Amino acid sequence: MIWVLNTIAYGDLLAQDDFGQLDMIDSVKGLGFDYIELRSEYFDGSDQELADLKAANKEAGLTVFLSVPATLFEEGLVNPELEKFFELAQAVGAVQLKVNLGTYSPETVAEDMTLVNNLIDRFGISLALENDNVQATGASNYFKAFLQDNGNDKVGMCFDVGNFLYFNEDPVAAVKNVLPLVYYVHLKQVEQATNTSLAGLSVGDVDIFAVLKEVDQAIPVAVECQYKASDISEVEGQIKNDIENILSGLN
Repeated sequence: MIWVLNTIAYGDLLAQDDFGQLDMIDSVKGLGFDYIELRSEYFDGSDQELADLKAANKEAGLTVFLSVPATLFEEGLVNPELEKFFELAQAVGAVQLKVNLGTYSPETVAEDMTLVNNLIDRFGISLALENDNVQATGASNYFKAFLQDNGNDKVGMCFDVGNFLYFNEDPVAAVKNVLPLVYYVHLKQVEQATNTSLAGLSVGDVDIFAVLKEVDQAIPVAVECQYKASDISEVEGQIKNDIENILSGLN
């Protein structure tokens, strides 16, 4: 299994003055990960930080993904900021950009995807489209319909295991429905009764084991949950425990 660590894991520590993005990179590498997923909402907006992140990840030997909290389509139109998202991904040395799918127009989607694919080819960065937690734009059937017609080797689904519970779709049935269109997996836990994302992966209503048993071992799988912690060693300890528990449950 190819493990990725999304930097939301360190979210609790970002309020501390002595903790920053570069500390995350050192920790990710120290934990034994080869892949990191940066989050654009954590950037300070400076070109220097982007250059520093790119250099630090390269020195650490980490393959970089970038998550941007935006949609590919807005009210049927390609997001006008999409090119900027690719530029941001390029600036940090990312090989994959993750955004939500959003609401596309069946009448214009083929033409729209020509533009999207041109950007992918120009930047050399693949696109992972994540299901959000709203049925209209996050249901597995919605993704299946879109990707069957518009997916390719550079455009696939980022399967967020937790978001399906917000509208009562079974994640296990969902992953069976969209395979082999899944190129990436986000792991998190959700309390379905309250529609709440939980800290860590050990407690919650998502059957992570059942989902992962359906997924090809060559597909990258990201730990994408925040951990309750006051220092980096607490975060690292919980990450190790969660991965060990998952691997044990899959054997």
